Formats: sequence, structure tokens, C-alpha cells
Amino acid sequence: MAYNINNVSTAGKVTVFASFLGILAFILVFSINIKDGHFDRAEAQSLATTTVTVLNTPPQWTVDAQELYGSSTTTPTDAGNHVTWTAVGTDSNSERFYLLLCKTVASPTPNSNAAPTCDLSINQWAVSASTTSGTVAIVSTTTATSFVEINAWFAWICDGNTTSPRCNATVKQGSGTTSSPFEVNHRPVFTLFTDTSPALPGTVVTFYSTSSDADVSGSADTVGLVVCNLNDFSTSTNACGAGGTLASSTATTTSNASSTYTIVIPTQDQNYTAFGFIIDNHGFEATGGSQGTNSTLTVSNATPSVSGGGISLNGGTNMLLTNAATQTPNFTLSYTVTDNNSCLNAASTSEITGNIVSVFRSGIGSSTCSGSSAGAYNANNCYPNAVNTSVWNLSCTASAASCSGSTDTSVVWNCTFPLWYIADPTDGTATSTQYPTEHWVAAVRAGDDNFATSTIATSTAAVEVVSFLAFNLNTITIPYGSLEPGQQTDPIVATTTISATGNVGLDENLSGESMCTTYATGNDCPTSATSTIPESEQVYATSTKTYAQGVPLSSTTPTELELNVLKSTATSTQASGNTFWGIRVPVSITLAGSYKGENTFIAVSGESANW
Repeated sequence: MAYNINNVSTAGKVTVFASFLGILAFILVFSINIKDGHFDRAEAQSLATTTVTVLNTPPQWTVDAQELYGSSTTTPTDAGNHVTWTAVGTDSNSERFYLLLCKTVASPTPNSNAAPTCDLSINQWAVSASTTSGTVAIVSTTTATSFVEINAWFAWICDGNTTSPRCNATVKQGSGTTSSPFEVNHRPVFTLFTDTSPALPGTVVTFYSTSSDADVSGSADTVGLVVCNLNDFSTSTNACGAGGTLASSTATTTSNASSTYTIVIPTQDQNYTAFGFIIDNHGFEATGGSQGTNSTLTVSNATPSVSGGGISLNGGTNMLLTNAATQTPNFTLSYTVTDNNSCLNAASTSEITGNIVSVFRSGIGSSTCSGSSAGAYNANNCYPNAVNTSVWNLSCTASAASCSGSTDTSVVWNCTFPLWYIADPTDGTATSTQYPTEHWVAAVRAGDDNFATSTIATSTAAVEVVSFLAFNLNTITIPYGSLEPGQQTDPIVATTTISATGNVGLDENLSGESMCTTYATGNDCPTSATSTIPESEQVYATSTKTYAQGVPLSSTTPTELELNVLKSTATSTQASGNTFWGIRVPVSITLAGSYKGENTFIAVSGESANW
């Protein structure tokens, strides 16, 4: 059987399904011919070439799009930071794919050999680089302060097929905490920073800010204030650096955060830097002109203080006068001055620069005997340092060893001073001294380098000025004149004078020796009625009297004469008293000549009522 075969070309696009139907018809015809047994009959047959274009299919979601780090109301993304998404797409043609993030659900546009785009360019968050099928695509967008808080996102995967690029029709928005929307945390605003100083050490300073945060998603954001000693705030740790933290408050208020600081004791009086920083409850630092501004913490000058218990007059021991008719030096006074600014000032010199000191008999009182009143000076009972050192040479110096540095609040001052011989005694009894119930004290006021002075503190330990019995015999001879045997001085007119050169009134004990022409100290007169005048022939009295009224002098028993010399009250002159003397020359004396002898004067404290 012969066939006439013609080749016919066809053009156009058919689907795989149409080609399949043609082949099936041919097989069916051929089968019918066999069944009918027409093998011997000649047939004409033609062959048709089939073509089909297999269309591109879009990539499929293998792993849904998610935020790499959840961006939500509790963990928003700080403006200026990245929001990142990841996804895995698999393409049946093993073509590379793109992860596209849009702001709306509108279908995106795939592009040949290029990344897809959202429906509008303004609606596009980000698109990844071309990514190998079956691997993770990653893409980020940088947030900005212009972003709203809540930002929806819609994820697509698309290929970039040359002839028919496709996007998967299913949009993804993540799940759980890494799902749409992402949230943007905006910086707080900080426009003013100040504090309540100047303030004293030990008091509280409040740092105030004008600050706010506009974010309200979930709940309104709150702000806190951190104050650093130095401008060394770290945005990575939200903490002050090596300079340390002065004050801080947690983010608990929606605006105008504040924090407090108690100025430690001691703190030197000067200005200190205080840099303020605002952060929100998500740890995001503020913008604004006041971020990192120095509000200048001013520590005020504290008034120094002196404790009475810290004043030691003469080491707590009684003061003994030893120099008659002048001053006894080197009595001591020490006291501790406390200052909450430290014992050292900011220049590392002494914070305490002056002292007002007085030493006085307690009955005078510190208000009368004020250290600052030169007119109160009285050598008997009041010594203020307002007088010139030529009058009262008080010398005070600070003990350098007692001030250990700027963290030490106290310094010890040591003083020396003299007392005049007339300083009132406070020992004894009511009959022996004028002020037995009183004592001597020191009052101190301390002054600092800013001229602030403490209140007056008075020593608490009782220290006495001890009675100082001292006198001067101003007359070294008793001239009786010339007498014949049997004659006497009548009235008695020869005088001796003693003066009080200590701080007590005086009486005197008197005794004497016989008189002869051969008398010398240590060489007594012989017992002789004709050449020795017995001591008992001398008489004395406190005023001019007749010889018969005088008291006979004794050589064996000193006899007290109530001379009643007053206590001296002036430093330049002393109180004094005169003793009147007389003598009788016995008729038995036959030896003419110049007779000599010695009388002894022993001063004793007079009764205080007679001072």
C-alpha cells in the first residue's frame, strides 16, 4: 500500500492538553483500521508538529515572612534603627526570588529580571536582594522620626522571570510577636534642665526637666531623668560613665521627669557639673537642646560649728599663776571645728580661717566677755582676742595633722595664752576667795573663708584659776631715827609698805630679831642688857598710834597683822598696805652706836571679805 504524505507546518501556541488530544485521535483511527481489517487498503496520512509554551509559576512560601526581631508595643523599634524581615521562598523552576514588603495589601508588580515593586512607590517598605530559591531572604528598612507609631506591613514573594515574572498571590503578615504591624519608638523631647541649688551639704537638691514623649501606643510612654557628674552618658548602657551618677529616676512619669540628690557631707562649697539625660521607658534617649546640658549644681557655704564638749581649756587642769606682778604664759586651749564643707576648701587651703576666742570667769558670761569685743577686756576676769596681742597674746594655729583631706569635716585648733597675775581665783571657800562657786571657761566662735561664723560654744569642764599668794615689800629699811636710852617713838610713824603682786588680798605675819651694833644675817645679837635692844621693844600697828598701843614684835612666834591689803585689780599698779612701827630704847643700854636688826614679813591671804 502506498501513502501520499504531505508535510504541513502549523504555527501558534497550544497547550499540552491539545497535543494530547491529537495523538489520542490518531491512535483511535489506527486501531479502528486494524479492527476492521483494512490492511490491504491504501490510506493517505499527514504528520503535524506540536508546540506548547509552559508558563512560569510563582515561588511558593516555604517559611512565612516574619520580623527578625519583634517590633511591638512592648518592644518598639527606636527611630533610626532597622526593622528586618526574613522569609524562605521556593521556586519550581529554581529561579531566584525576592521578598517584598509593602504598606498596603494591594497586589504588587513583578518585574522581568528585576525586583518587584509595590502598587505605589510610596507604599513600599523594602525589597530584598535576589535570593536563591529555598534559602532565607532578608531585608530591612531604617525607621525615621517621621514614621507613625503603628506601621502595617504586607509581605510578598516574587520572581524576576524574564518572560513572565510572577508573584505569589498569598500575602503574609507574620504571626505572634513578630507579626505586622511594626512599631516605632520616638525619642522623648527635652527642652529645659535645672535644679534647686544652691543648697547646703546634707540637704536634698531636686533636678527638674521639661520633657515629654508623644508615643501612646499600648499605653503612654514615660520618661526618666539621669544626672551624671560628667558629660559621659553612654547610649549603649543608658548609664553614666566613669564620672558616676549624681541622681536618677526611673521612667514613671509621662512628662517633666525629675530626680533628687542628697548632697553628701562633707562637700566643698563651689559649683559642680551636673549633666542631665532623658530616656523613655524603652530606653530611648531624648532629643532636644537640654540633652547633656550642665545645670551647674551649686553647693552653698556651710556655717562651721564648735561643740562645747570639744573645747579643752588648759587640758582640763587648773591654771596656776607663777609670775608675780606680770603675766604667766603658756596656758593652753584646744577646740575642734566642724564644717560640712570639709576642713579644706576647694583651693586645698584651710576652710576655717579665723576664730573668736575669749577666756573668762564663768560669772562674767560669754555675752559680756565676747571675743569680738575689745572693750570687754578686763585682766581680772575677761580675756577676749579682739584686743591687740600686745595686751593679750593669744596665739592659735590649726593642726594640719587633724585635717586628713577634703573628706574630713573637722580640724583641731591649738592655742596658747597668758594670764595676768590679777586673774580672779575661783578655788577655795567663801571665806578664802571671792568666787569659790565659779570657774574659768573658754568661749569659741569659728569663722570660715567666707566669713561665716559659728554660734558661741563654751567649754564644759570646770577649770579653776588657783589663788596666787605673792607680794612685794616695798620698804627695805625701817628707820627709827635717833633715840637716847629710855626714849621711844611716840606716836609710831615709821612705815613699811607691802603690795599685792598676786591675785589675792593680803595680811601679814610679822616677826623680828634683836638689834645691836654687830648684827648681821646669821649673826644674831648677844644677850646683853647694855648693848642689845630686844625685838619686843619694837611695836607695830596698821595706823599711827601711841607707842603703848602698838603690838610688840616677837622673834619666836610670827604674829598676823590684819593689814587687809586689797586684791590688786590693775596690771600696772598693785594694791598696797602700810605697817606703822615704833621702838623704845631700854634705859639699860649704855653702848652708843648704830643698831641694826631684821624683821620678817610673811604675806598671808587675807579674808575675802576684806579684798
